[in-house]
Amino acid sequence: RAVSREWAARAALPEHVVDMVNNFPAKLHPMSQFSAAVTAMQSESKFAKAYSEGLNKKDYWDATYEDSIDVIAKLPSVAALIYRNVFHDGQVAAIDLEKDWSANFLRMLGFDDPMFTELMRL
Repeated sequence: RAVSREWAARAALPEHVVDMVNNFPAKLHPMSQFSAAVTAMQSESKFAKAYSEGLNKKDYWDATYEDSIDVIAKLPSVAALIYRNVFHDGQVAAIDLEKDWSANFLRMLGFDDPMFTELMRL
């Protein structure tokens, strides 16, 4: 539960990434959209900021770890936004801090059947 809460707390996408994905043509392949969105999130990189401020090489792992957790937390939000834009109405459910990673991801995709959520956890 603690990991799911941590990821949920970090799951919000930068506004410029949401705007960019929302403005992609619907026929742009979802993986192209995904790749561009992940690349655009570099603007929020803790490593890039620390590196530009002279981060000591022995401390690289701290910032790298933080960036890795941020990306893992944001990937479901990116994937759900793309899926909802390409195949549905573009509306994505908000993250619920009380739900786990799987339940949040499925809700963002538009699935709310508890049995299906349990199935996807397997």
